[in-house]
Amino acid sequence: MTKKETVALFLLIAALFPREKIYAAPDSAMRDAWASQLEDIPFEDAKKAVGVAACKSPFPPSINEIRDYATRLKGQRRLSAEEAWGVAMTLMRIYGTNTVPVEGFSSDDTPPARIGEFVRPKASGVEYEAKRHCPPNVWRLLEQFGYADMCRSENPDVMRGQFMKVWNQQGEEVKEARLLAGIAPEIVNPALITPSLPLITDGGCQATTENGK
Repeated sequence: MTKKETVALFLLIAALFPREKIYAAPDSAMRDAWASQLEDIPFEDAKKAVGVAACKSPFPPSINEIRDYATRLKGQRRLSAEEAWGVAMTLMRIYGTNTVPVEGFSSDDTPPARIGEFVRPKASGVEYEAKRHCPPNVWRLLEQFGYADMCRSENPDVMRGQFMKVWNQQGEEVKEARLLAGIAPEIVNPALITPSLPLITDGGCQATTENGK
């Protein structure tokens, strides 16, 4: 959204929430602040989000609510912790620790490389089959915990609690990165601002990005 579109959005909010006079005549500081935080949200999506908010609450939406509604309307919201854990459990149940060859792999292409005092072994030329059916952000967390160890775990309740706790922590980091991007973009990790966003289909999980590709 541009600054001009942000002003138009304020007028829409003022029309839908007439008691909130501030939106009818916003100052430049308010306009610039909102524009910076909604810069990556298309104007049409933001308008739809405001419309959804008007149907759900007598109070005007915050920036966070507009972002949330807009991404939900596009089918690009981040999975909840419960949903992400459900994906993980489904993959472990269906694929377990089955592996498949890595296409185009050549052991000659990956010589051992010394990293500090440790030696990285050559790649094995195989990967877990579950990885091919898993959203990238879910798989990154499964790798952090040790996917094979999770498959063999005899304490699923403990594993579930730990997984969901870290997932929620990472979600907060994504939100912070989005806010910081409008203030000090040079200190923000781009991978946090535009994480892979999973779509769940009848055939399983498919990864997509925020622009739907």
